[in-house]
Amino acid sequence: MLDSGQLQSLYGQGNYQQCLEELNLLLLFNPQDTAALLLKGKCLYQIAVNEIQSGNEADLTFAASCFEEVLALSPSHEEAMTFAAYINIFITQADLPAAISYCNRLLTSADPMTRANALRYRQEAYSLTGEFDLVLKDLTTLAELIKEIYKKNLPALDQESGDLYFRKGTICLEKFADHSKALEAFREVLKHGHMDFRAFCRITEAALNHGDYETGGEAAVLAFFTDSPDPGNERLALYHQMEAFNRQGIHHPSLVKAMFTGQRIFADVVGGDTTELLSFARQYVKMYPDWFWAWHYAGAALYDAENYEAALPYLTKSLELGGTAIGLQRFIEAAYHVNGELPLITKWPEDLPMFYYNAGVNFNEFEASLTGTAIAPELLKIRTTFYRMSYDGFYDYFYNNSGKAGFSESHIFAMCCNNYGIALTDGGAYEQAADVHKLGYSLSPFWEQSQSLGTALMRLELYEEAIAAFNRALSDGGQHMGFADHIELKGEILTALSNLGRTEELTSLLQHTEEEYNNFIAEHGSGLSEEERFILSERYITVQNARHDLLSGGSIEDAVKAWQEQLKKHPDDNSAWYMLMQNYFQLKDYHQCIACANNYLSVKAAAIKPESMLKVHFMRGVSYLQIEKYGQAKADLMMVLSGCDPADESGRASICDSGMHLAKCCAMLQQWEECKNYAWDAITCYNDNGWKWDEACFATAIHYADACMATGEKQAAIGTLDVVLEMAPDNEAALSRKKEWKPGGFFSFLKKK
Repeated sequence: MLDSGQLQSLYGQGNYQQCLEELNLLLLFNPQDTAALLLKGKCLYQIAVNEIQSGNEADLTFAASCFEEVLALSPSHEEAMTFAAYINIFITQADLPAAISYCNRLLTSADPMTRANALRYRQEAYSLTGEFDLVLKDLTTLAELIKEIYKKNLPALDQESGDLYFRKGTICLEKFADHSKALEAFREVLKHGHMDFRAFCRITEAALNHGDYETGGEAAVLAFFTDSPDPGNERLALYHQMEAFNRQGIHHPSLVKAMFTGQRIFADVVGGDTTELLSFARQYVKMYPDWFWAWHYAGAALYDAENYEAALPYLTKSLELGGTAIGLQRFIEAAYHVNGELPLITKWPEDLPMFYYNAGVNFNEFEASLTGTAIAPELLKIRTTFYRMSYDGFYDYFYNNSGKAGFSESHIFAMCCNNYGIALTDGGAYEQAADVHKLGYSLSPFWEQSQSLGTALMRLELYEEAIAAFNRALSDGGQHMGFADHIELKGEILTALSNLGRTEELTSLLQHTEEEYNNFIAEHGSGLSEEERFILSERYITVQNARHDLLSGGSIEDAVKAWQEQLKKHPDDNSAWYMLMQNYFQLKDYHQCIACANNYLSVKAAAIKPESMLKVHFMRGVSYLQIEKYGQAKADLMMVLSGCDPADESGRASICDSGMHLAKCCAMLQQWEECKNYAWDAITCYNDNGWKWDEACFATAIHYADACMATGEKQAAIGTLDVVLEMAPDNEAALSRKKEWKPGGFFSFLKKK
């Protein structure tokens, strides 16, 4: 027989049937074992509840009898009493007086949570017996007890209190017709929140019926913002009720704000063009000139219509008067569209964390449209700040017991952690990002959080931890994860294994992942849209990068064969074309390199990342140069030159390499002025960076000398040769030209540093 610890473990794991069988065996030898009887009752209860949840009938009689046996043996056993009272009141209603008696006894417990449950159960029993005055009394006592229990857990306090006060207000209204007491309770609901929008609809109705427009409008806004299904369109009906009050000339700011909110949320249904919405907002700008909401929604109407110049003054004024997180996001975008630059943000508005989170999500879309531009780093800082403001507010609410979140659901905070962590990783703050993702996962686990954590850990080169995070993402995602995400995660694990040098594991997983990919394409490929196929091929790049790392340990010829095999299986695999292009370049098979580059550009088209685009044009340009197609070479290399960042060392090196190749192209095309310019810039780059002259630099100097001679600058041409020969006395090209040209001056600029 199992001991008590093993039995509790089975119960904790949800193995109720096995636990029950073991308990029955134990109770044969000791039928008065109260701990075993209690656990048996709990197993029977859980089995019955599972049946009920599955839509089947269940008999809780046996569970209840177990708890009664425990109480017969131990009359003050609180857990048995709690179960017995709950089953009786909430499920069977077999003997309510006995259940109430249990609750009365539980109210003497030293454990405040036990007392709280006793009050919850007893008020429900009183409700069933029609004693609503006693229900209200218990709810009042319970509210005070909950404050004490959850004084250090604000989310739990809000959730419990919101439900409790809504029930209290509903009873005051429906059973006693006491509007004053009902609204007093409902205002507490607005402070604490509620998960069901219908609660806010009910509060709105009660408040408006009693002429309390402040409460009614506030409740309506919360109803509109609560994210839950509304098959009956109750919220839309609520919006129309706001409209009706407006038509009656009731212009209370709280109701007007509710109308503003409803107009945006139900825009597709209620219609209204920009002119109409703007006219409505302007009406309240005149009526309440110091109320930022009117300015905010006037600006929002124009922003939605992409009339940024007209929107900007309204959004600016709204922020001056207080503003919102979403308003700040719109202001930044409008200011950029109007002025061509990002505005100076002097103040971040006070707003709820959930609204800063939404602003960050919206801003991310704007930022994506400017990827690769000069202002991209500044945009990232702004996105990070939006999410930081959200994160800090949520953190205060969940961990410092202060503030207000807007929603008490920890999952929303976890989503914020994911987006904030991604922004931190994008900005290079990898350790902070990892900490944020770990916190988010502890709040509400979902696979995207683990993937983001893995990415941050990869940047920290903590590959073992990253593999664990990616594997957890695969496990958490399960059947809910798309295959493109699945294959990308496999690619990340392969990359980590490659970085760890675990070749055997890498080879095995690579083979398994390729089989998965091939099988998926064979089974589902014909049903995928062009966009879906493209996304899948993009995610497969991580796998192909790992293959590249593995193949790099062998010969280039073997790598070429491997990539050719990949293309036989998947001709539209852009990563295979890219890898093959590089291999042919290394083999100096320039015709094949050009063909692969063309195929890669054709398959991947506009989705190519800037850095990949530069590499393709460089390799294709050099390949054209080598096969003496100088015009095509020049066109490719000019694209490389225009796309490199001179602020980055690798960018400067690329600029220099491209310039030298362009100098040669122009020399071959006898475009001497351009040849001089490209050669001059390349040699200047060498000198400015303190790089030692190599054969490529000497060759470029010779091109410069040729260009000078061709354009009649003989002194500069001969001076250039002198500089080359000073550093490389045996340079044959310089020596041969020296014999042909008359001696001249010295071109002092070209001295090596």
